[in-house]
Amino acid sequence: MPRKPRMISSTGIYHIILRSVNQHIIFEEDSDYRKFLFLLSDCKKNYDIEIYAYCLMDNHIHLLLYSPPEQLSHYFQSLGTRFVRWYNSKYLRTGHLFQERFHSMAIESDAYFLSALLYIHNNPVKANICRNPSEYRWSSFNAYYGGQNHLVNISFACRIAGTGDSLRHYFALNSEAPENELFSDIHREATRYYTDENALKIFKAVTSLSSTADAAGLGIVKRNAYVRLLREKGVTVKQVARIMGVSPATIKRICKVDH
Repeated sequence: MPRKPRMISSTGIYHIILRSVNQHIIFEEDSDYRKFLFLLSDCKKNYDIEIYAYCLMDNHIHLLLYSPPEQLSHYFQSLGTRFVRWYNSKYLRTGHLFQERFHSMAIESDAYFLSALLYIHNNPVKANICRNPSEYRWSSFNAYYGGQNHLVNISFACRIAGTGDSLRHYFALNSEAPENELFSDIHREATRYYTDENALKIFKAVTSLSSTADAAGLGIVKRNAYVRLLREKGVTVKQVARIMGVSPATIKRICKVDH
């Protein structure tokens, strides 16, 4: 079936979601987050891109940005190629890391822009990673509270919201506001899996392996034993499947459980 053409934003602004293949964990260590942010900034040098917000989650990424339509795909192709080459080299793996086509939503109004900004920064709270967006290190939230962040353009959002050079007051007034129905649907899709942060910690504690990439080198007997241990620890079937690099059906067959 042919792909649907990507919707072009009349404003040039998009909410972008990058998802990993098979919900694979993208960021295992702080250096992984830092490398992605460096490349996000470095790749901008060759394109007319403005980044207004970002949030890096375990297995997906949210971005709010401006791009001319003819540059959007090229920018993400450059970003993805560089990061995946570095990631595969670090973790001694091969193949794709991100789904082939990123998801984009055209932002056509100021209200929609501000809703996207709130939604993106609130992702870690929705995923029960933290109680307040300010506690999460891998988003641009604190840039809007006066923090130093040269990657994001905060003046555009502040101008729309009419708040000078900070969104502190705006976030305080709107943090509990009901989500736009579209963003609620996106959140359910993006977070239908539990966050992988604790699952990864359990995996490393149980197996003494340094990364999920090392799971590929396990023999079947040892792999199956670890699978059962992870399930006994409460790690979900889908999380174990992503961590161990096998299908959920294989995990169910090993454990003989329904999930």
